[in-house]
Amino acid sequence: MHHEDTLLTSEEKEIVKRLKEEMLQALSVQHMRFYKDEMNRIYAQAKRRAEFMQTVEERSLVL
Repeated sequence: MHHEDTLLTSEEKEIVKRLKEEMLQALSVQHMRFYKDEMNRIYAQAKRRAEFMQTVEERSLVL
């Protein structure tokens, strides 16, 4: 799955980079899934944050 890295903060980008590196060195499928799930959570949070900011901007323009 491809995600938009433009939604991530610099800190989140660094965390995702580390998680990807750890995932490549994982000893089991369970560990790989954990790292993948963590990355997906970070991307989902970034997407929710971007949607929230867009909603706030739209509402501020209406007022």
